Amino acid sequence: MSKFNYKITPGIYLRNYSKFITLLTFALLLIISCENNSNNESTKITILYPQDSTLFPPEITAPSFRWSDDSEVENLWEITVKDPSGAIIVNTKTILKHWQPEKEEWTLMKESAKTESIAISIKGVSSDSNTKNTTGATIRILCSADEVGAPIFFRSVPLPFKFARENLSKVSWHLGNISSDEKAPEVLKNIPVCGNCHSFSADGRYLAMDVDARDEKGAFVITEFEEKTQLKEDKLINWSDAQNGEFTYGLLSQISPNGRYVVSTLKDCEIFVDRNNMEYSQLFFPFKGILEIYDRETNKYYELEGANDTNYVHSNPAWSPDGKYIYFSRSKAAHFEESGIHHGSLPTNHKVYNQFLQRFLDREKLFKFDIYRIPFNDGKGGKAEPLAGASNNNLSNYFPKISPDGKWVIFTQSESFMLLQKDSKLKIIPAGGGNARTLNCNTNNMNSWHSWSPNSKWLTFSSKANGPYTQLFITHIDENGYDSPAILLENLSIKGRAANIPEFVNTSPDMKLEIDPVFLEQNDFALRTAQIKGKEGNLKEAITIFNKVINKSPKNHEAYHGRGDMYAKLNQRDNAISDFNTAIKIKPDISGYYLSRGTLLGEMGDFVAAYKDLAKAIKLDKYSFMAFSNRGLLKVKEGKPDEAIEDYYKSIALNPEAAMTYVNLGAAKAMKRDLAGALKEFEYASKLDKNFAMPYIAKSMVKIQQKNIQGAIRDLDIALQLEPNNFNALRQRARLYVDTKNFQSAINDHNKMIELQPNNGLLYFNKALIEIHSGNKNAACKDFQLAKDKGYLEAEKLLAKYCK
Repeated sequence: MSKFNYKITPGIYLRNYSKFITLLTFALLLIISCENNSNNESTKITILYPQDSTLFPPEITAPSFRWSDDSEVENLWEITVKDPSGAIIVNTKTILKHWQPEKEEWTLMKESAKTESIAISIKGVSSDSNTKNTTGATIRILCSADEVGAPIFFRSVPLPFKFARENLSKVSWHLGNISSDEKAPEVLKNIPVCGNCHSFSADGRYLAMDVDARDEKGAFVITEFEEKTQLKEDKLINWSDAQNGEFTYGLLSQISPNGRYVVSTLKDCEIFVDRNNMEYSQLFFPFKGILEIYDRETNKYYELEGANDTNYVHSNPAWSPDGKYIYFSRSKAAHFEESGIHHGSLPTNHKVYNQFLQRFLDREKLFKFDIYRIPFNDGKGGKAEPLAGASNNNLSNYFPKISPDGKWVIFTQSESFMLLQKDSKLKIIPAGGGNARTLNCNTNNMNSWHSWSPNSKWLTFSSKANGPYTQLFITHIDENGYDSPAILLENLSIKGRAANIPEFVNTSPDMKLEIDPVFLEQNDFALRTAQIKGKEGNLKEAITIFNKVINKSPKNHEAYHGRGDMYAKLNQRDNAISDFNTAIKIKPDISGYYLSRGTLLGEMGDFVAAYKDLAKAIKLDKYSFMAFSNRGLLKVKEGKPDEAIEDYYKSIALNPEAAMTYVNLGAAKAMKRDLAGALKEFEYASKLDKNFAMPYIAKSMVKIQQKNIQGAIRDLDIALQLEPNNFNALRQRARLYVDTKNFQSAINDHNKMIELQPNNGLLYFNKALIEIHSGNKNAACKDFQLAKDKGYLEAEKLLAKYCK
């Protein structure tokens, strides 16, 4: 056996008992290995992270060094760290392909790397020899004299974005300190409304933040930023107030360096669509919008002259540090005739919109932005000029961020669009424009959402370099605008979450922050909370909150309509009609209110009143495809399939992507005994929405009429794969199993139905009948008894007949 030699740096390792045990394990591993060195071929090690010449901030915690090794036999690696003179300052071994220095080691490494680079070498040692000839790898790193000196505020989001939007309380906000060994603490969480873009005044005194943008309200909070930050209703503005209550999101708003003004994109339209891609689950970019200013001192809104031409979209505003200029992204606007959207991201003309959207999804049509600069001129605006190096390059240029010292602009560039673009890279130019240079820190998978440190020495940004969950990185920017390789902010990475919208805050890195969303308990946002509770299925809780809103604001028509919708879903129809009546009395010009009431009246059998309401809904909004579709349902109920089909075709002309309308159309055709036509519509609906069970259930019903029982069962199988708890599909399939004498499968389906409705005595009764047919009398008797116990009295007769 070879003698085991291992050098332990005094005073570092022996103070850490757990590491001592690990070293002992290494020693034993090598002692028991044999001296046979039959395979002396060299192997290649590649250090994956950090990169060579990485420059670390002096206060950052230790990184995790990671490498790959193409050897199939090595299971031990030796790490050697040498100071600039070549003296060994750390020497250790690991059985893992990553290593994070202990705190004392990292402190020693940073001290040694302050003036010149230090070398980190990694060499493999196989289990059959500790003297194996291997090809190791070496990188050199340095430690900057420039501190970061500020924490990073960022948002943490589960993916895909559709899931996050439907589970808003799972989104959280954090304040991260790069010098902390702990994960960045949550400072705002469990709020049922969507918070989004945020910004801070230059001195870190004020926080400005979207707080409800995705719930169709342009609400925006501007408040003092302190350890106990409260988001109160009296600190809120609503961008819709700038345009007489007309809808707007208020996109990508930014507070001015002195905290007096906020600039935002209003009168906006945008593509805001989910995609079936975990990594890039959303396509977003604005295609209409002007820049609007809010003055906190005068409490007034006004358009920024020179950035309010509606032939263009103006977005991504960013202030110069002296407040004299606003930088923004601009492109030719797309208007209603082309897009089918009047405002926001919700289409009015669905047919036009779907064609408009599809061209972008297929990348047949691209949307490119140029960066412009306009003088603020104390709010008077001026002439917007394209920024050289960030415009007229046949690429999309967006998210300009100006360094606090006023020297540089870093922006994002991709082939097209904005946000979540795989090919996006960070570029740098002088603040007045110039030749653009690609930053070295860019990774190979999306680089965006960047922010300068208050001292203009460091830049943080987001990237998907390590997978679908966006992580935060940092890079050093020197006085000539050159950057160093990217550093992963490991303590700001949260497993299973995308970290995005990072923003440096000019405050102490050790700040202990708590943000209290007080506005949620106040009236305007109680309405938003109630609406979201309803979307989540918490109907009774939503009604309780709507009650509070109505008690405080008896003329709030949205609250009455929202509560009526909850009552309708709870089958409390009289209450629902009463609330819809009140909402219409207060606000008689909203199409959706008549649509809701008319639909419910139709379900209640009052067809005359229902037709009247749906006609009114169509008169107020000629693009209301739902009104045409729901009127078609009424005509089916009245036995008028030809008239129903006419309405369904009108609905489809407005929105050809609504799968449910094709299901209804197919049902009307089936009513006319046009079974082939019905199947065609159901098949098309299933292709439109591959996760929709209803078309398969509908197809099964047609196939039953065609005596194609096995085909019907196959369709129900697919429906139940999509919706395992679909009671109607289970009941239909159970009947077909009985017809084909597949009794055990029918019993299995009844067991599943009983799980869903455990107090339904009829289910136990029907299951017992099937068990009688299958010859299982004992099981049948138990189920007849259960049926009787659940209140189904017909079971008593058969219990007496079969179970004496």
